[in-house]
Amino acid sequence: MNMIKNKNVKTFKDRLQISMQGLSVSAFAKKCDMSETVIRDYLSGKTYPSLTRLDVIAEKCNVSFNWLATGYKLEVLDSEDNEDIYNENIYRIPVYKKQQPSKTEAQTQRYIRETPPVMNYPIVEGWASHRGLDIQKLILYWAKGDLMSPEIENNNGLIINTETADIIDGAIYLIEYEDFTMLRKIRLTLGSWILICNNNQYPTIEIPKTDINKYRIIGRVVQIIKDIF
Repeated sequence: MNMIKNKNVKTFKDRLQISMQGLSVSAFAKKCDMSETVIRDYLSGKTYPSLTRLDVIAEKCNVSFNWLATGYKLEVLDSEDNEDIYNENIYRIPVYKKQQPSKTEAQTQRYIRETPPVMNYPIVEGWASHRGLDIQKLILYWAKGDLMSPEIENNNGLIINTETADIIDGAIYLIEYEDFTMLRKIRLTLGSWILICNNNQYPTIEIPKTDINKYRIIGRVVQIIKDIF
């Protein structure tokens, strides 16, 4: 049976001091995009950082988030046979480029980074390979509006496969047309594409094959991520 033990429990202020690696409070605060007052409060034990700020400090200092937050170094002990341990690579797929905020927007939204944040979504390697998907070809898109409801609601996350050698009849695609980006179900006919909304309040668009090259297929929806609360 696997056992987990605590190898190094210390208070957060001690772990933070170790993570600073000799930097002054001023230099460290600048490195983490935080105020000196905040860092001094952490070092004195007066306050404790939020998970978001813990993540920033761990990233800037190149230390384990788990260790920084808890002091625990997780170690599997006395495991004679770990073939049955489920351990797969996790990849973070990027958000659709038109939904990435600019540096100004990122600062307005209080993202703590020296550069604009890269929004992403974790994908387990086994899930992608089981579906026959190339992780390098996947992106994340945040649905907007109610055109595809109830199947896809506003702000649902969509995993998009950008490898689209063939159009699948009846599948949902992310499509660019001029300056517009839209989600539509594509039905194929002999002479056209029919772009369908799930919500019948919106019109169907029929595209003659002569005009299809004006539309750019970004990718096909392969997974819908919904909130349950």
